[in-house]
Amino acid sequence: MQVMREEAHRGGLHYGWIILLMGILVVCGALGLARFGFGMILPSMQQGLGLSHDQTGFIASANMFGYFISALVAGLLASRFGPRIVCAVGLVWVALAMALTGLANDVYTAALARFLTGAGSAGANVAIMGLAAAWFASNRRGMAMGFLVGGSGLGIAITGLTVPLVNGIFLEAGWRYNWFLLGIIAMLMAILAWFILRNNPSEKQLTPIGGLPDINEINPKDASPGDLSITNIIKIKGTIPLATLYFCFGFSYIITATYLVTFLVDELGCSQELAGQIWSTAGMLGIVSGLMWGMLSDRFGRRAMLVTIFLIQAGAYLLLQAKFTEGFLLWLPAVLYGLTAWSIPGIAASCCGDISDARRAPAVLGFITFVFGLGQVLGPVAAGFIKEFTTSFGGAFVLAAAVAIMGALFSSRLVIPNWRIPNS
Repeated sequence: MQVMREEAHRGGLHYGWIILLMGILVVCGALGLARFGFGMILPSMQQGLGLSHDQTGFIASANMFGYFISALVAGLLASRFGPRIVCAVGLVWVALAMALTGLANDVYTAALARFLTGAGSAGANVAIMGLAAAWFASNRRGMAMGFLVGGSGLGIAITGLTVPLVNGIFLEAGWRYNWFLLGIIAMLMAILAWFILRNNPSEKQLTPIGGLPDINEINPKDASPGDLSITNIIKIKGTIPLATLYFCFGFSYIITATYLVTFLVDELGCSQELAGQIWSTAGMLGIVSGLMWGMLSDRFGRRAMLVTIFLIQAGAYLLLQAKFTEGFLLWLPAVLYGLTAWSIPGIAASCCGDISDARRAPAVLGFITFVFGLGQVLGPVAAGFIKEFTTSFGGAFVLAAAVAIMGALFSSRLVIPNWRIPNS
């Protein structure tokens, strides 16, 4: 222990920061490109395949269903065998599934491809979030998770700029080439993850950034299967309330993530280029928003920040329903969305480390992400049907706002046992 303590305080860059930078790229590939890229590619993909709105909702929900099914298993595998291998395999899976999406010729093939994409996304994302809990102590964990979730914003910024460009070059087949391009990027990220990631600081003879190793930290391969059973994970105090509020987030945020660009183009009359700029702006704000809210949660507590974020998101969804077509009010919902949407996953992942330990954190995160995934499955389906029967996404955004307010109420009841006050 003394050796690791001394090593952690030597001059030079702590390897945890390299882990964090690689983690941002993992999240960028697993979520920013694989999931949120769908919302940007959707208008041209819908036109190319002749899809109705309820069919696009079905395809979007297939992605979330894959994520939902895989999340629980991914967390258990990461806790049992280590997050590194799960991250790398998950990104390879994502890359191949995105390429398959580009080959789709009908709604069912597209849905299958998106289901497989979601399954790989969960593996990589859950594992990297759990890994960060081992590399950062509780008083730095919110900051670290905030950096990680910024990867989603980075992916959105990339797709917001590149998708219209590729569509403009290849016209009718542009959406296919976009999926191929994103798949290549994800494959490169998988290779980097395999060579750079390490499961815990002890592999580098280091202590976590911000503190000493968790007293419960052991090699993942030495974990007792009984300790990592679903029953024992659920029994951890705080797991159920955290899963409930995470469900509300999954249901509400994914409606906007899936249909914002389509809404801007079809209902507000924006060009695809303008819609891409608005979407890219939300993504760029998302890069820093997770860090900002994560640091605030380290300072003022997870519960207070969760309540605040949910209420801001509810306001953004209601502004979309108002259908402002020009000026600052056209951009404001996307700005508010970008400033908050990728903060809750980081704070939720921080809570997993707070209520458990570095070894069980991936399993806890896998469970709450499983519940979160159910919300993601239901959200696009509900929004697609509302659009189909009312000819507008306005009602879907009102529903998203109502569920976000429920999330704020559940967050206000969240208690984190033995909350560790950050050092001033």
